[in-house]
Amino acid sequence: MRKFIKKMAQLISKANNYTNDEAEQVEYALKMLIFEIIKIIGVIITFSLLGHSMQAIIAVVAMAIVKPFIGGYHEDSQIKCFIATLVVVDSIIYLSSTLSINFVAKLILSMVSLYCIYEQAPVINPAMQLTRDELIKRNRAIGIIISMVLILISIVFYKYELISNTILWTIVFQALLMFNKRTV
Repeated sequence: MRKFIKKMAQLISKANNYTNDEAEQVEYALKMLIFEIIKIIGVIITFSLLGHSMQAIIAVVAMAIVKPFIGGYHEDSQIKCFIATLVVVDSIIYLSSTLSINFVAKLILSMVSLYCIYEQAPVINPAMQLTRDELIKRNRAIGIIISMVLILISIVFYKYELISNTILWTIVFQALLMFNKRTV
């Protein structure tokens, strides 16, 4: 797979007369995109086989649109990332399926999560750091706005408990996973 991605990146870079630095960026972006697509498909297939396709799709979509802007937990290999994603999505599905949360509790969890995101975002990935202040500010604003929109959707769909709870627990987990780094 990595050889295929490298060849694709070389073709793209050659066709566009990219510099070596630009070619490396294309290869990295293509690698991340393909591995993320494989991971998302793998997660959805796994939970579809277990009868939770709708919840898996909601959780994965919510994570996919929030995490690039707020940052958070990262693994050092694709396999570890896939396993961690399975564990997180499984936890989200379990909690959203088994816990009945009243409206006030849902508001409290939403506001605490939004506050955490507001205070922490974006968490910078050491492997791919944002260095320009305008990009950091832009990602922070986009992450907060997307999180607020998802929280509003969760509240609007309060009566559709499975949808509402899946969105809520996904946001809660994304906020929790922003606090994963220890400083010694």
